[in-house]
Amino acid sequence: MRQFEAVEHARNLENPMYVVEILERCADQAARTARVYRGLAERFRADADRIHLWRELALEEEIHADILRRELKVFQEQEQSGAFLPEFGDRLLRLDVESRQLEARASTAQSLDDALSIAVALEQADLENLYDDLVLQGEPAFRLICERLEAALAEKPQSLPAAGLAKRERLPHG
Repeated sequence: MRQFEAVEHARNLENPMYVVEILERCADQAARTARVYRGLAERFRADADRIHLWRELALEEEIHADILRRELKVFQEQEQSGAFLPEFGDRLLRLDVESRQLEARASTAQSLDDALSIAVALEQADLENLYDDLVLQGEPAFRLICERLEAALAEKPQSLPAAGLAKRERLPHG
């Protein structure tokens, strides 16, 4: 894994971190997380309550990915790259490495406890913190993105079954 991290880090240094690149990588990350949850739903399909949990979590991540991709498309249509935010490169790299490890764990999860442990780790991943930090930096585009994420999530039922997972806090507005 160290060699992979070194290669990714070198590639990251060559890859500027403009808003469009951050949006693209965050959208990909959210989609990957959704696939992990969908995989857990399939893996533990005998437990109807947990299937609902996994599908709800997957849907939430799919909504995030969709909104981020739409925002990326707006930037691309306007032929803009957004602000230069190089400090997010290393964080996105760490998030990618952590996600790969969790994806591997999810593919071999044998028990509900394993699956819940993976879900907790995914929910505590740095992706939400990254969103929060972008908002706090005052980038107007990210404020708008977060408002749209919040509105989209508020439109769907928030009835996740109790499974030992605390629902993560929503992004701050403005």
